[in-house]
Amino acid sequence: MSFTHLIRRLIPLPLRQDIRQFLRNSADRWHGIHFGQTLGDISCAHPIRLEQRIMPSPLYENKLTNIRRAIALLDHNLIAPGEQWSFWHRIRCPDAKNGFVIGRNLVNGQLTEQTGGGLCQISSLAYHLALLAGLTITERHAHSIDIYTEEQRFTPLGSDATVVWGFKDLRLHNPHPFAIAMRFAVVDGALHGEIHTQQALLPRRVEFTRETLPNTHIKVHTQVDGACQTSTVYIPLRAY
Repeated sequence: MSFTHLIRRLIPLPLRQDIRQFLRNSADRWHGIHFGQTLGDISCAHPIRLEQRIMPSPLYENKLTNIRRAIALLDHNLIAPGEQWSFWHRIRCPDAKNGFVIGRNLVNGQLTEQTGGGLCQISSLAYHLALLAGLTITERHAHSIDIYTEEQRFTPLGSDATVVWGFKDLRLHNPHPFAIAMRFAVVDGALHGEIHTQQALLPRRVEFTRETLPNTHIKVHTQVDGACQTSTVYIPLRAY
């Protein structure tokens, strides 16, 4: 048995996550990385908008609870010029003490139940909004498994950003000479996200183009204003 597998057996996952998050926070301080904490609003006549359906699923009500709790922590987040933003720096630990409940998560290709499950929908929406707003993506992780059929899909394949406390974060940097504000809400079973800016900002042209690989995997190229930003390979769940 490898050392990694031994650690996984001996140390419960929540404790391993807390240790990893502590180490990440320590590394950020060592490298002088700071994340803004400002809350506020910006009057914007033409915000950049996205909307996603929250699809019916097991633990649907719990997912709504987790998303609404995340909204309470993310809504009105301001990112000043040159400032960095971190999903987990804003959310903190997604445990019961922080207002989160059991939800559905995709872990190692398996759908499991964990406290804070379902938060990937709001982190993914934030990622897609960031692409449209021309923010710099300093950390983003895609799901490796595509669990949806085309009929079930509520957002383009390639626009996802999974988050795992201690291990995977969504981090953004504001390169604009003006501040932006992030706004989120749940309305009639749909997740709404907006980016408001102090100066007029036209949304970037964001495209997710697919390439089918010989082994049935799918590679998605994310292009912003015609330039490839990243490429992600997904395994369809039926082929996993």
